[in-house]
Amino acid sequence: MTEWDEAGLARLRAAAHLGIGDAGLLRGRSLSPVLQYAGDVLVAALAHGSDVRSLALACLDELNKRGLPGDAELADELAAALGEGAPTGLAPLPVDLGAVAAAMDDGFQVLDPERGDVLPAGEADGLPVPPGVLPEGEDARRGAARAWLAEQGFRPVPRSL
Repeated sequence: MTEWDEAGLARLRAAAHLGIGDAGLLRGRSLSPVLQYAGDVLVAALAHGSDVRSLALACLDELNKRGLPGDAELADELAAALGEGAPTGLAPLPVDLGAVAAAMDDGFQVLDPERGDVLPAGEADGLPVPPGVLPEGEDARRGAARAWLAEQGFRPVPRSL
């Protein structure tokens, strides 16, 4: 099985951020260290009609087993994309989960609930992003940001180009 090197991670991050759905990036690699990115890529791939059912089911199984913050929310989204669950009912928001996680680390920032931008608290109105101690690792941090967004009634979607 191929490991995740920096080049592979960069391509995966880009695919998740842009909603490309390039599931080929995931084949032959462990999903465990990148479940949050993998789930986003697979949701996009399913939306584009790609035949990724077996890979998506494997990701769904790992998300359900792992149970870190944000995993349940992403599992619900993935199950709905697979036709195995109801839509989440969360409003789509084009937001960068990395930016939300960074704001949670720093504190004193707000999320614009219309555009998905994270801004300094004094520069805009919006949802105050709560400061907090986030789990270690990029994937877990994205999950914590996803969980907080779900509590606010939103699910992250890629920004349109």
